[in-house]
Amino acid sequence: MEKRIAIIGECMLEMNLEDDCRSHHSEPCLAAGLSFGGDTLNTALYMARLGAAVEYVTALGDDHLSDWMIRQWRAEGIGCDLVKREANATPGLYLIETDGDGERTFHYWRDRSPARRLLDNPKAARDVFSQLRQVSAIYLSGISLAILSPYARECLFDFLAEYRQEGGKIIFDGNYRPRLWGSEMLTRKAYEKIYRLSDIALPTLEDEQALFGSDSASAEQVLERLQNWGVAEIVLKMGPDGCLVAANRTGAKQVPSNKVMPVDTTAAGDSFNAGYLAARLAGKSIEQSAESGHRLASTVIQYRGAVIPVSAMPDMSAM
Repeated sequence: MEKRIAIIGECMLEMNLEDDCRSHHSEPCLAAGLSFGGDTLNTALYMARLGAAVEYVTALGDDHLSDWMIRQWRAEGIGCDLVKREANATPGLYLIETDGDGERTFHYWRDRSPARRLLDNPKAARDVFSQLRQVSAIYLSGISLAILSPYARECLFDFLAEYRQEGGKIIFDGNYRPRLWGSEMLTRKAYEKIYRLSDIALPTLEDEQALFGSDSASAEQVLERLQNWGVAEIVLKMGPDGCLVAANRTGAKQVPSNKVMPVDTTAAGDSFNAGYLAARLAGKSIEQSAESGHRLASTVIQYRGAVIPVSAMPDMSAM
């Protein structure tokens, strides 16, 4: 297999509703410009910037906005051969509303997003799975699972089990969004399935506590549960407290984060994952990779938005 990583997920169009027009109008106005965003896309973009060979796996429409998104991704070095196009469809959309105090509210229109139907058609799913067998690792998040239909999710689990038996590596970021799931019980079952299939897990302590309750009251309990489920390499993200890393049931070690004054924490976890995985693919140790993840994330949170300018990217060669 080629040394490429495939990242499965959803990217949506992004619009911003700013509050800076109230001095002239009774209602806020739409800010000029259009962007895009999504947890897995953010990770794919930063990994590509760090030199990793990344393929993004999703579905878009056949409209001009989808064309524009793909052009932007390719310009960042993201492989788009596994981006499927659906006729008479458009990407999902979310809107960010920012009030005078800087607080942000998100509004989503994603029910008709083509990414939700990526694996619904058996023939199309078989084609995606066939192409995924050519990569050395597959990365997905809790959102990647949440947007799929129950049928498509089970098909994906079946494929991932076969893929792993054939030597492929599975990486899971436990990004938990309760509003995307039908029930906590359903979510816990899905998370246990994917964790049991994962070689590398990148959970967040806050998400694990919210989903698993008393089983995740402490960081040590999260690590113990995931190790009991067979995850060999675990990086537990703990926000300003850094992360805990553990491999092959050895003792966990805390890797502190870089202390900076955050401007916007959007994509903090996504960029950490990118820095960590790019370093691991380059042969770095788990501790060195965690330091790389912190270095990138601490830079990203000093800028507004999920994607910082290329010129602002930190020099990772010294790590």
